[in-house]
Amino acid sequence: MNTQIEKRHINKELNALGKNYFPSIPLNLIFTIIENHADIVVQEDGRPWSGFLLGENSHTRFSIRDRKYFLDLSWYKMPSGNYEIVAYVS
Repeated sequence: MNTQIEKRHINKELNALGKNYFPSIPLNLIFTIIENHADIVVQEDGRPWSGFLLGENSHTRFSIRDRKYFLDLSWYKMPSGNYEIVAYVS
């Protein structure tokens, strides 16, 4: 599958996921979408990503193994306590 088609499939699923609100950031669901179409999300040393997402309102970028594009993730904790997320590959 070429890169543009791969990214389109990923972004379509991430967009659908982002139409919901969550009691916590659904990182496992997001990573599963990436893995289903591309490869695993990795740290700087190439190992599978592990870590924490901190803050009630923030943004981060993840590397995807053997890809020249990235996963961008933003989140906002609403007064209700649920999270709104925006995720896409760029």
